[in-house]
Amino acid sequence: MKAGGFLLILLLSISIKMNAQNAVKIISDPFLDSLVNRNIEANRSQQTLPGYRIQLFSGSERNNAIALRQKFKTDFPNETAYLIYQQPYFKLRVGDYRSLIEAQQMFLQLQKNYKQLLIVPDKINLPKL
Repeated sequence: MKAGGFLLILLLSISIKMNAQNAVKIISDPFLDSLVNRNIEANRSQQTLPGYRIQLFSGSERNNAIALRQKFKTDFPNETAYLIYQQPYFKLRVGDYRSLIEAQQMFLQLQKNYKQLLIVPDKINLPKL
């Protein structure tokens, strides 16, 4: 019993000495630090994220796409419109919606004035703060 009690007192005194020290020294590999910093910089430079847009037009007639874009900008001046060329088609996509529900709400508003609508997954721009 004396040996067990002595061991208990020894362990308690060691743990008290450990808790009395406030500084913690972390030793890490410099290569790991450089990887973490590279990841942080890559995230900062990332200007897009996965989301949805509504496609109003897809066809080979560029003038039709431009005319529809102008009509859309007149109807919805606060919304962003993107004219994309994916050979051989010009595509007009609008909005930067982070969720499908957001895109569906706008889809319902656009259905009244536009005929060929399609919600498509796309890389969207980050929201402006």
